[in-house]
Amino acid sequence: MMKRLTFIFLAILVSLFVFVSCTQTVKPLTNSNNSIVFGELKPGEYTEGMVFGNLMPGGYTEGKVIVGYTDRASALKVAELLNGSIVVDLPEISMISISFDGTVEQAYGIIKEADIKGLRYVEPSYKRELIEPMPVDNSTIQSSKNGVKTFSDGSLRGSEEFSKSLWGIEAIGAAEVWSEASGTDVVVAVVDTGVDGTHPDLEGQVGIGYRPLTGELLPEGTDSSYGGAHGTHVAGTIAAKADGKGIVGIAPNAKIMPVVIFDTEGVFVGDDYAAAGIIWAVENGADVMNNSWGGWGYSHTLKAAFDYALDNNVVVVVSAGNDHTNQHLQYPAGYPGIIEVAAVEFNGGDYKTTLFSSRSDGIAVGAPGVKILSTVPSDSSKGAEGYSVVSEQNSGTYDYYDGTSMACPHVTGSVALLLQKYPDAKPWQIRRLLQQTAVDIDDDGWDHNSGYGLINLENAFDEPLPTTGGLTYNIEVTDAYGSWAVPTVFVTMKRVDDAGTSYYAKTDDWGIAHFSNIDAGEYELIIGGPDSYDRVLANFGYGSYPGGFAINYRMEEERQITETVNLTTDATKTYAFSSEFKVKFDTELQNEAEIELTPFLASDPATCVYTTNELDLSRNSGLFELSVRLKEPAATDTTIEGTVTLNGYEIPISGIMSAGNQAAFISDDTNYIWWTIFGSIE
Repeated sequence: MMKRLTFIFLAILVSLFVFVSCTQTVKPLTNSNNSIVFGELKPGEYTEGMVFGNLMPGGYTEGKVIVGYTDRASALKVAELLNGSIVVDLPEISMISISFDGTVEQAYGIIKEADIKGLRYVEPSYKRELIEPMPVDNSTIQSSKNGVKTFSDGSLRGSEEFSKSLWGIEAIGAAEVWSEASGTDVVVAVVDTGVDGTHPDLEGQVGIGYRPLTGELLPEGTDSSYGGAHGTHVAGTIAAKADGKGIVGIAPNAKIMPVVIFDTEGVFVGDDYAAAGIIWAVENGADVMNNSWGGWGYSHTLKAAFDYALDNNVVVVVSAGNDHTNQHLQYPAGYPGIIEVAAVEFNGGDYKTTLFSSRSDGIAVGAPGVKILSTVPSDSSKGAEGYSVVSEQNSGTYDYYDGTSMACPHVTGSVALLLQKYPDAKPWQIRRLLQQTAVDIDDDGWDHNSGYGLINLENAFDEPLPTTGGLTYNIEVTDAYGSWAVPTVFVTMKRVDDAGTSYYAKTDDWGIAHFSNIDAGEYELIIGGPDSYDRVLANFGYGSYPGGFAINYRMEEERQITETVNLTTDATKTYAFSSEFKVKFDTELQNEAEIELTPFLASDPATCVYTTNELDLSRNSGLFELSVRLKEPAATDTTIEGTVTLNGYEIPISGIMSAGNQAAFISDDTNYIWWTIFGSIE
């Protein structure tokens, strides 16, 4: 499906895309369709956060690469080259992961030098974390520590032993719709730590699950709380049963499907295993997924897995994060098409987004996320982490947690209720229904704090399912001739006048940014890049380059297209980058000379007569080395100087023609390997 870039000094990644001679008489060539996207590598595992001392996840796992392919045999060749073994094999998204001895940086070098056709991307497995609960008694945050307002009508929170503490049920109006829907026949995948299915409030609520790390199925009703208590707390908020004991979940008749991606000691199993868990859940009947986790690193593998879920009509709900900051760098929260959830608090006055909740223009809705009482494993369970409440009626163990991890399952449970009423609804229809019936809080209208506001099920059940207002949209980015599909371009669809949720994606190696199940509406479309800072770290013999390989290394080479679009229906639209590339030399040469613009791994460069007049080479497209070649060897050392005008920016260039040589490499003072040009049809 995708295309590959080749790097001549590594004997690899960027082949000739398009070139014409200086006379501009040669027509563009067809793209050779071989570009590979390499995932970013950033050093360090963790950096200290600025808010409440949280640890902000970062880094990646050494000794493993994830390979997307168009030709499976090519991916297997990578495993052979690395003397590695296949860890995860996902034909559904054309991906394998490979374990090997060595660093990811070393693996990148080997793969580049091998010039393997049929690969789409190679990336590391990034490190991610559970969005850990905030301390309920933390005095640095606004919380409901002073107590939750009690209402006279207990039925607003159910009729359970601890119903007075279940303020979230009342806040979103869940009990008001239970007579119409309780989650019956809806399967909810809890993608998290495991779930203790032996907890008294979860007995009969937990179906068959999956543990990707070991490949084992988890029998229904068993204790699978590998990794800790987090998943059990999430599961209780979603589907604790209504039996008059303990608590009750938002969708008390839904079935929980545990998918363990934070396994022993709560460690993330990796993007490859997480993708395997997501796809297993889709293939085994999940209707909605709860994801209270995230971390740095744009993973094409996870993006493909979540797109697989969305494209198969599985609703994806994701926590915004507990860092307060306004950011878009956490994934899966940053992927388009999901429902990103903020945490809302209540102190007996107005509902408002709590201080710790991350802000973003990707926020869809808010939900209760402070002082949330839910199920946790007992002392004898695999995931035991302690508890503060014990039921006198069923001996079950419970605890209060704060966090967007707790807000997320309130929305997931609400989705389960709506899916019982509308079993054939598409993900965008469910999200749009929740958005348009939410209660506005914080700033007027949609805002970065709570999105459209606090969800309200009573309102949602009073409104019909939207039949318009959602779509799937693809942005394809090419060069000026439509011959080169350009990967790693950032695509932003920003709602006009801050009227709602915005979306972000990067073009893959097909040059496509896929936006599945997004809201219709008017957007400012911003297509920019390829980002000159979006690169890997490497040292491949030609000096240490802060990135080793990228499509371009100069900000001046980046291109941007901006327009306002009104999205109303499924569509794919293609946008073409173009470049200005002009060369002017100041140095007179006595010997007859030619300018060469050489595409990587192409045998025939574009050539023209050396002159001190400005030459317009803009009709070339691809990655090129710029050089000067003499007809006869130089008699003395000569410094050649001049200027490249690149998209309106003047860049000084130079090169040294050494005595006895006939060719001189010409570049700017940073000595970057190539120049990136997207062509021009003007």
